[in-house]
Amino acid sequence: MTQFLRISLFVVATWLVSCAGGTAGNTPPSPPTTSNPSLPSLTAGFTALPLTTRPEQFSHGHFCPPYLDYGSPSREIDFLCRTGFAIGHDPEARTPRWVIERLRVGTLNGGVERTDDFRADPDLRPGRRAELSDYAGSGYDRGHMAAAGNVTWSLQAMVESFYLSNIAPQNPGLNRGAWARLEEDVRQWTLERGDLVVITGPVFGSQSAVIGQSPVRVPIAFYKVIFDPFRREGVGYVYPNAPPVSNNRADYQVPIEQIERTTGLALISTR
Repeated sequence: MTQFLRISLFVVATWLVSCAGGTAGNTPPSPPTTSNPSLPSLTAGFTALPLTTRPEQFSHGHFCPPYLDYGSPSREIDFLCRTGFAIGHDPEARTPRWVIERLRVGTLNGGVERTDDFRADPDLRPGRRAELSDYAGSGYDRGHMAAAGNVTWSLQAMVESFYLSNIAPQNPGLNRGAWARLEEDVRQWTLERGDLVVITGPVFGSQSAVIGQSPVRVPIAFYKVIFDPFRREGVGYVYPNAPPVSNNRADYQVPIEQIERTTGLALISTR
């Protein structure tokens, strides 16, 4: 059964390429790079990740240390540098295209509690952003891309995590179940590994549904890429925006290169 689900989910991920309009041409071929084979892999699923030299991903004028140490994944976005993450916001979808976090042991287990104070992003103009009214009665949760549980070290970062620029319409069964567990796993991996780059965002189909008057596009799936910059290892996941059919996280694992082709993003780059 597990093998069947892995095959099925890989087929779904491949299908997303045509739905999202991504092509292999969006991502240049990766040149050979080195990782450190002497360092043990601490977490199941992480594998050596050859990095692609893409200097153009550092020439967008986006500056937000330490979140863009591995490049800005795309150009045609509203760029937002936040206290706890960086956002590439899509003004047509009115959701993020990508959100980048840099998680370290010292950023976890702080004392700041959730505010649950969702609000429109004050740094985005009306018409280019989601509004609270868009989600009202939609049947979708306001799903965080940068998890609130990752920014308990800063009240400002917590407040900004509830701006709708960090939010996308997410199926309640996914948001409150498998996605929440994946976020908790990432925090545990941070404690084990010490330093992780986490990139999260939506995947859209060519005929994605919308909610609200703005309107806001509803993703058909969500991706999360986790990269260990010290060991040069990474792992990627794609979860359909629906109640999960499996409780096994490995069934949703997808090669990072596939996620790049699907989304048209350059997720992990070097100069």
